[in-house]
Amino acid sequence: MAEKNLEIGIIGLGKFGMQMALTLVELGHTVIGVDSAEARVQLAQEELDTVYKADASNLPVLKSLRFQDLDCVVVSVGQSMEQSLSITLNLQELGVPKIWVKASNQEHRKILRRLGVHHAIVPEHDAATMAAHQLSNPGMLDLIPKYGGILVQVLTVGQWADKSLMDLNLMSRCEVMVIGIRPAGSREYTFVPPARTVLRRGDVLIVVGRQANVRNLEP
Repeated sequence: MAEKNLEIGIIGLGKFGMQMALTLVELGHTVIGVDSAEARVQLAQEELDTVYKADASNLPVLKSLRFQDLDCVVVSVGQSMEQSLSITLNLQELGVPKIWVKASNQEHRKILRRLGVHHAIVPEHDAATMAAHQLSNPGMLDLIPKYGGILVQVLTVGQWADKSLMDLNLMSRCEVMVIGIRPAGSREYTFVPPARTVLRRGDVLIVVGRQANVRNLEP
């Protein structure tokens, strides 16, 4: 179960930072926004409860805002690698337990990883990579490269019809798990189906496993 009501700082309230802040608020978390631009601060104040106009590259400023007490901080300061790294080092010095950073390019991401940042994102690169995989692999829901190319895929039952999940034994044979089933003609998914579930032609499955293993399936 996901942890509830985290306190999360967002430094940089441009398109990426603001969208992340709004989504986190919708998910029930407390967001503290920081930006050095007056216009962005004013816009953010219409959506967020707590927003500060401040220079986050200044360590005493971050300390005065009690960023060291937050559960996580996201750094999203645009294209300035120098500013991003300066803020990241400040957060590490304050002992922030979890730091996510929007990187401007792959070199920036590589440096952030060497610094021990928990998660470094290159939005354009990551989105383009995901779109390319989805274009070449219709039915793909998600791809998680970090863990050896774990693929979440939608499949439609054909030759597996009238067999149970126990009969197919996909976990032992292919290291693939069926995590959801939508019966043919239905709009509702059943998640974590029992092994005795018998499949029918036209059922839609959500499966997860290593990319090569999932793509070799002939359902």
